[in-house]
Amino acid sequence: MSALERQSGIGGLRLVILLVLIAAAGYLAWNFAHQAPAGPRVTLSAAADESAHRKALAFADAAARAQQSGRPVSVVETFDDAELSSLANDAAQAKGLPVDQISLHATGQGTVVGQAQAHLQGQTVPLTLEGVPVVTGDRVALDVTSTRVGTIPLPGPISDQLTEQLREPLALGQPITGFEQLQVSVSDGRLTVSGVAKPS
Repeated sequence: MSALERQSGIGGLRLVILLVLIAAAGYLAWNFAHQAPAGPRVTLSAAADESAHRKALAFADAAARAQQSGRPVSVVETFDDAELSSLANDAAQAKGLPVDQISLHATGQGTVVGQAQAHLQGQTVPLTLEGVPVVTGDRVALDVTSTRVGTIPLPGPISDQLTEQLREPLALGQPITGFEQLQVSVSDGRLTVSGVAKPS
């Protein structure tokens, strides 16, 4: 085989490798730009925000009624996706998280999925997240179990930065004090919080 034939073969191999790399980069860019949304996109409104806060305050009102009457007071409040999203946006803003435009959907599998905009290292990137509603002490919170940019997992340093900031459960609403048997359940499009306010 002559030097010219060997050089031609190597050049052809380089061209094939270059085309494969371009195709892979195109595939990744396509997935990034055309991500599958995590649940339906929720439209936030002032009415949903007001309703969410009114429902959250029902627990403080029940605790006050229990103290005044000396009798236990049961409370059950159900938050729809818009109300849940409103509480999550308020919590993220209060914690100073680099995330906004949070849109959450409660699933029939006991989880909450959502999408948001994350602001990291001077970039705004679409974010999908999944979490599990939990009761931590006197708070109902969303324990974020995974975060992704589109269909691509976040790169190491960016993922570490965002995960660290979201590692602590995202508190939804105000503390719920004076309650026993505080529980949270999830169904499609709904998150229900229940408990019994006990007089002290």
